[in-house]
Amino acid sequence: MTIKPLSLITATLLLTTHTFAEHDIGEITVISANKTKQSISETTSNMEVITAEDIQEKGYQSVAQVIATVSGIQVAQSGGLGQPSSFFVRGMDSGSVLVLIDGMRLNDPSTTNGTALLDSLTTSNIEQIEIIKGGSSSIWGSNASAGVINIITKEPKEGLHGSLGLSYGSYNTRGVDADLAYKDEKFTAQVLGSYLKTDGFSALSPRDAEADGYENKNGNLKLGYAFDENNKIRLSYNRYKTNTQYDDSFSLDQANDDYSHATSDQSNYALDYDFSLDNYTALLHASKGEYEREYFTSGFFGDGVNAYKATLKEYSLINKYDYTLGKVVLGLEYKDIDGFNQFNDYPASEAAYTNKAIYLSNIYKFNESTLFETNLRYDNYDEFENKTTYKIGLKHDHDFIKGFATSANYYTSYNAPSSFQLANTAFGTFLKPSYTTGFDITAGYKKLFIVTYFNNKVEDFVDYDNVNYGYFNIDGKSKFSGLEVSSAYSPLTNLLLSANYTHLIDFEKEDGSDLPRRAKDSLNASVTYYTDNHMHFGVDAQYIGDRIDTDGGYPISADVPTGNYTLWNLNFAAEIAEDLDLNINARNIFDKEYQSVYGYATEGASLYAKLKYSF
Repeated sequence: MTIKPLSLITATLLLTTHTFAEHDIGEITVISANKTKQSISETTSNMEVITAEDIQEKGYQSVAQVIATVSGIQVAQSGGLGQPSSFFVRGMDSGSVLVLIDGMRLNDPSTTNGTALLDSLTTSNIEQIEIIKGGSSSIWGSNASAGVINIITKEPKEGLHGSLGLSYGSYNTRGVDADLAYKDEKFTAQVLGSYLKTDGFSALSPRDAEADGYENKNGNLKLGYAFDENNKIRLSYNRYKTNTQYDDSFSLDQANDDYSHATSDQSNYALDYDFSLDNYTALLHASKGEYEREYFTSGFFGDGVNAYKATLKEYSLINKYDYTLGKVVLGLEYKDIDGFNQFNDYPASEAAYTNKAIYLSNIYKFNESTLFETNLRYDNYDEFENKTTYKIGLKHDHDFIKGFATSANYYTSYNAPSSFQLANTAFGTFLKPSYTTGFDITAGYKKLFIVTYFNNKVEDFVDYDNVNYGYFNIDGKSKFSGLEVSSAYSPLTNLLLSANYTHLIDFEKEDGSDLPRRAKDSLNASVTYYTDNHMHFGVDAQYIGDRIDTDGGYPISADVPTGNYTLWNLNFAAEIAEDLDLNINARNIFDKEYQSVYGYATEGASLYAKLKYSF
């Protein structure tokens, strides 16, 4: 069941930054803080968790939709489902955010900035999403300067169980997802699959110009075996295949869907061996990610195909030792990254590099009220300069006001150039990683009011030179700072009020001008009422303030405003029979016309329903 007596309490606990978790939230387990399982209360990082229940109640279909309502995160969508999306954490772009699935990297080295393609990630197989805001390279290495998004897929429960979900909605959107799992003392097995297809709407505005369809197939397999209580092994496999019609703004016929389309095929494999003895645990991990994308488009010189391929192999040994007042983690890692891109039969661009790393993390409890966290990591590269990163964090629960707590983190992080950037450098340029220094300070009273100030500065940012047709490091520093405020309050037993607000003070380029597609102000608010007979009703609102985009002119583009907007959504869920749930979600109920990316359409008033049977 997705609606249960404790769902209101769970939702309240999960809506806010978990730095200030009370004792009851300590049961929530996360792994993103230092790559080992621990209570969410045992880290100084600004961290949030979104559960499968949250996702189902809100009717989210993609990971981009899930994270768009988290404080400090903004998403700009170039059309509907499956269309490219830009996302920003604390103003920093998606190449600065490490995205994982069960700890396996999803950042595609063949993209222009090493981003993860959230438009390919559907939500049906997700158990929870862990989000860390703030530099995390001292644990995760490259692409974690702004934070980490770790997608955790569903785990088997005791015995035999499963589910089947059917969904249908606007734009002829239909989907099915199913899972079957088994677990006993020794063996675990789980198979999950999902299929989502929509006729969609025009990617380029206006939305009713024509339809850009999208199809997504996702499969997930997990097998595990416990030799004894100290030795366990598990195998994981995940695959996404997509087919997307899109409108190419550079084509002579921008809406020629007979040819303009894109395909992607992404696979991730992982083998893990767990060993534990008394206070010591070790995890031996090996994984491989394969990414293939093709974009078919028409232009002045005729039809063309852009092909992108990348392979990422990763091996690690994570050692953890628990002692009386804390724990220490020692990690050893090796990565082999290879990227390839080619247009038609022109010569291919290819780049590869290796990364060796070691990190040490220590969490020390001075007492029941004070937590001290330190991380130190060294990365060695064969193609560009090595990097050392660190983090120092302190969290304290104050006695003079029970429930009042403060925390502070100072960190350094970096982003290594993607293989695409390495293969396409400006003439005479040798790329090096960009480097970030930053801090955040948080204060809050229980979950009623929490405020965070963050400040990041990035030097040697990698950008594209339109004159020399290649990538280079920019001199100077870009700046990102702002405030995040969140609140959750339950005035009645079954009523939950929640809201979060983000204000970006600085999101500047090195020359002092503002970066595009970031709104200075954003606000999310929600009211949810839970009944005693397993039903709930909810109203959500999202306000996105004024922001500036570019008109796509080449080689020089002009700034254009995309305006501000407010969206309203309705949610309803009910148990219509034993083990049978119905969810109905209405989005943009006032049919607001708006753009988050200049010239691209967004979803109008729409309605979606899902029926799910669990056993």
